Amino acid sequence: MGAKLKRGARAGDSWDCPTAGAIWTMVTEPKLLVVRYLSNGPKGFNELMRASGINSKTLSSTLKFLEGKQVVVRRVVSTRPFSVQYSLSAAGEELRPVLEALGKWGEKWLPQSRTEVLIPVAADRSRTSRRA
Repeated sequence: MGAKLKRGARAGDSWDCPTAGAIWTMVTEPKLLVVRYLSNGPKGFNELMRASGINSKTLSSTLKFLEGKQVVVRRVVSTRPFSVQYSLSAAGEELRPVLEALGKWGEKWLPQSRTEVLIPVAADRSRTSRRA
């Protein structure tokens, strides 16, 4: 069994295990998608939103979180019109091999087509289940 947490503590509050801390910090779909798309180079907010498919509210909070964790760097490009560009920090760049390894794992163990993998959960409920 896992270690017990103090009342009010969250699993990610304990840094005794670096793996658990990294998972707690980075493993949500929006965070991983942002890092994945920024690994191809700096992007503006709208460009990142279109590429990732993340809605604006979720993307905004995800970028603020990742900036706070020093994974993403926010740079104001111009004030008129206001333009911001996001890129990976040195810490974010170090996640590149992790994402590449995850991609290789997906190629090996998830042979479904890309469209099958990306079907939203809500759409799955509307389907009838088949048993072999």
